[in-house]
Amino acid sequence: MRKFLIISLIILFHGCKEQSTKNFEDYNEENFVEVQGLIIKVEKEFAYQNRKVDVTYIYDLEKDNPTIGHEKNSPFIPMVGQPKVIMVHKYEDNVSFLGVNTYVEDENDLVKKYLEKSDRFGVEYYGVDQNALD
Repeated sequence: MRKFLIISLIILFHGCKEQSTKNFEDYNEENFVEVQGLIIKVEKEFAYQNRKVDVTYIYDLEKDNPTIGHEKNSPFIPMVGQPKVIMVHKYEDNVSFLGVNTYVEDENDLVKKYLEKSDRFGVEYYGVDQNALD
């Protein structure tokens, strides 16, 4: 009986743990819009039966200060500098996720123009403080 009680308590506490971050699946997909983004930082850590990939990306590339987004424990392993679709919530500005595709349809030139602008100003990513990312 005592074993049953201990196992029940473990299952109860494990099941009641508060989920601190929401995943894309926790939202209504219709509340997101696809925008073109660019991967600017990838932190990978692989250990036995443990994989962690944290990704930093920018979007709103047409603005002087692009929006910076982060995805912790990403299922994707992108490369720095890779164009990527970013799913941005229509009603919550601070909610965004990496999308599946590389380019948003009809926005291929946006990345090219942004990178040319970065080259003109002699920076890696225009409008992004690289020191703040470290």
